[in-house]
Amino acid sequence: MVSVVAWVTFFCLLVSTAFFIVIERKLLGMVQLRQGPNKPSMKGLLVFLADGVKMFTKGLLIPSTANKGLFVVAPAFMFVLSFGVWIIFPSYFPSEYFKYSVLFFLALSATNVFGVILVGWSSNSSYAMLGAMRAIAQSISYEVGMFTVFMCPLLVIFGFEFQRMMDDPITVWMYCSSSLMLWFISILAETNRAPFDFVEGESELVAGFHVEVGGGLFALIALAEYGAIIGMSVFTAVLFFSGANFVLFVGIVLSLCYLFILVRGAMPRYRYDMLMDFCWTKLLPLSMTNFLFIMVW
Repeated sequence: MVSVVAWVTFFCLLVSTAFFIVIERKLLGMVQLRQGPNKPSMKGLLVFLADGVKMFTKGLLIPSTANKGLFVVAPAFMFVLSFGVWIIFPSYFPSEYFKYSVLFFLALSATNVFGVILVGWSSNSSYAMLGAMRAIAQSISYEVGMFTVFMCPLLVIFGFEFQRMMDDPITVWMYCSSSLMLWFISILAETNRAPFDFVEGESELVAGFHVEVGGGLFALIALAEYGAIIGMSVFTAVLFFSGANFVLFVGIVLSLCYLFILVRGAMPRYRYDMLMDFCWTKLLPLSMTNFLFIMVW
């Protein structure tokens, strides 16, 4: 019974992630006063099916100089890591209990950089390797501030299980509103979203670490990245709005997902030196100060 529920949940996550890509394209079209996808099906709502069929039916092209084994395995590794975080998803009607799920979440978040470096290195391309190295520097830098901010709600909840947060009536954002703002900035950089989207900087990196990847392998990378956005939105709602009822919880998750898209439509991309300077001279001192303040309080 558990396996059937797991497969159904996995299928629903795939469909929601693919549909989220369509929502982003349509919402960006509205922000930029242009037409989004509107041809396949009614108003283009099923364009994700057309994109999926197109990508997974294209021929699998592997560069002759690439490390062929890792070139195929690396996108699948990123996909598994992105959706593996849903193992610890806290439910309102739990059938299992994952002890110390917070530590598992931190470990899995830190492991994402290995998928990026595998994709870039296995391509044997200078562009891909340069994009991978920049992505790793960005991800590792912002993880320090993100993990520091992550500890602030844990000090209020005083626990290391996401399920305990769902059962706790405390609404953390009342005590950690400043942490929520710092957390959202950190996960924008961690999920490689604008204005911190240097991992896929089209203008200077020619699509970054996955420049040589196409077809079904590129679809796996795209699903992994957009799945991470939905996952981060869900766990943000769990961390800071643990006392919300089910309807409010779903509304908060959807609002956070839309906020990711609106930031991309409104904010220009930073320069890379500004990105790193903002992390080490502004975000990290603010997150450390915020952590010490909440710990003392």
